[in-house]
Amino acid sequence: MGSSKLSITSLNEYGYGVGQKGGQTITVARTAPGDTVLIGPPKSPERWSSADLVKVLQPGPDRIPSPCQAFTQGCGGCQWLHLSYSAQLHWKEKNLAALLRTRAKFFGTIHPIVAMPVPEGYRNKLSLKNLAGRLVFVPETDESPLSPQTCLVQTPALQRAWANLRMLKLIPAIEQVHLRSNNQGQVGVHAFVKDGAPGLDAALGSLFQACPGAVGLAATSRKGYRLVTGEATLTQVLGDNCWLIPHNGFFQTNAALAGTLLDLVRREARVTKKDRVLDLYCGAGFFGLAVANEAQEVLGIEENPQSVEAATASAQKSGIANARFLAGDLGTELDLIEKTPGEIVLVDPPREGLLPRALAVLIHRAPKRIVYISCYPQSLVRDFKALVAAGWRGVSCTPVDMFPQTSHVEVVLTLERQ
Repeated sequence: MGSSKLSITSLNEYGYGVGQKGGQTITVARTAPGDTVLIGPPKSPERWSSADLVKVLQPGPDRIPSPCQAFTQGCGGCQWLHLSYSAQLHWKEKNLAALLRTRAKFFGTIHPIVAMPVPEGYRNKLSLKNLAGRLVFVPETDESPLSPQTCLVQTPALQRAWANLRMLKLIPAIEQVHLRSNNQGQVGVHAFVKDGAPGLDAALGSLFQACPGAVGLAATSRKGYRLVTGEATLTQVLGDNCWLIPHNGFFQTNAALAGTLLDLVRREARVTKKDRVLDLYCGAGFFGLAVANEAQEVLGIEENPQSVEAATASAQKSGIANARFLAGDLGTELDLIEKTPGEIVLVDPPREGLLPRALAVLIHRAPKRIVYISCYPQSLVRDFKALVAAGWRGVSCTPVDMFPQTSHVEVVLTLERQ
């Protein structure tokens, strides 16, 4: 079967255009509602399939020219650079509401999405791979790896760093390089390496020197994590709050909306001096430290020991005496902590959501309120259904557009114990 026409009628929750043809539902990347497109043959004969985009025959009303050449060449960092920003927001709201109402039976309030005033230059994390001695972006398909001159969604600091690093020659022992910037334009560097390789430390030194704004470089190998040069942490400041982030640690990827997200979580949590706050998957204490002055106590749990050390140091630097942080498996550590009557849980899990043991221990604790922050609504829906079955009810949900130009969305969902 050769190429054929397809009319795109919607966008699904994963960001693909959707059309119907010959009894099949077909998804096509980089298409927009209203497009008439030429597609390759469906990749399977099943009722649901995908196909490759060959050509846009007639653009839909929401399609715009992509400002990025790498987008059309297969860069998987952005799925929606061909969509107007208003259309992006519309489909994020629509798909999230469908997920929550239909699959999760969520009957609470869904608030309008929080948008970015300028939806570019926001991403403060850049992940790169060493391919034949050069750093490259990782494509979403088997197309050639990409080394674009610029990336519109990266912060200016990371764009400056990338302009230098894309020209740097690397030894094979440096396998990956991850960069993170702060709102002062500084950069932390984290490399994944093969320890013991000849000239490794000298090569890491050259990597550090080639990165403008770099304040520290750390490396992870089979032997563990170590600071190679410079500062051990990158400082992030939002309003009156300050966090120290290890170079292999997690921080909100969109610093421009991180403060907005923090204020939203604080409002939803409604913490008082009678409450103990459990900050689960706490990272470097982003949410817990921000509510510590309103709480009786904050207790954070995080698997990454460097992040726990940084959260503890941040608390000391900020003069916060009622927050402590534990390193370890969430389910195991949480099960060891004595329950108190007035517990509020802030939980910000990775994409896969709560692991079964962590979910079971959380249900057993029965906190009065849970504020669930999720970057992956599909796993949120699964966990939400389990929590509702165990005695909570969904009160409200607010999407926050932390990832413009992509199909991803951050969600803050509040549950109350019935």
